[in-house]
Amino acid sequence: MKSFRDFVKGTLLKKLLDDVKDRRIFNEADLQYRASHHLDKEYYPDLYLTNQPSIPIGRHRGKVPAKPDIVLYDETKGPQVAMELKCFIKQENLSFSAIADAVWKDIDKLGKFCDRYRDSRNAFALVFVNVGKELYEELGREFSPREEWMSHYLFIHVVNVLCDSEGRKRNWYNSWLEDMRQWNKYFVAS
Repeated sequence: MKSFRDFVKGTLLKKLLDDVKDRRIFNEADLQYRASHHLDKEYYPDLYLTNQPSIPIGRHRGKVPAKPDIVLYDETKGPQVAMELKCFIKQENLSFSAIADAVWKDIDKLGKFCDRYRDSRNAFALVFVNVGKELYEELGREFSPREEWMSHYLFIHVVNVLCDSEGRKRNWYNSWLEDMRQWNKYFVAS
């Protein structure tokens, strides 16, 4: 069986991108649902998967309840994996700071999770964006490990629906964008 990190990087991200392409993901709630679906069906049938559980993170006086988007539990070992998901695919022309600030806030939460649950295996931040190649590359540089715990525990994956990691525009992007613009007319409050 693949390691969980390999599953997330190789299989889960591809399946989630296919869900975006197939118009199953429009926002963060959809992303959370689809990620939970794929995890539950394909990787960890023996662990408990919870969506936004209210769990204490931090230590001692700094302990506060938090809600990571997805937490996988082992019945005897407790929380094993935490995931934070961010979805910026509906918004066009988002600034670098708007995306980075939101993601760093979630990464801070994952750091506290790591500190509180020392026996946990990993934490993941999955970020889906709709940005140009330059901003995508800048985001990739922004989320490189800054602290020791990040280099072996935290894995950040930024997925761009506009183009692949080589900067090539996805062949389905134009029709997807047109559909998104049409649906926004009906589903976005004015």
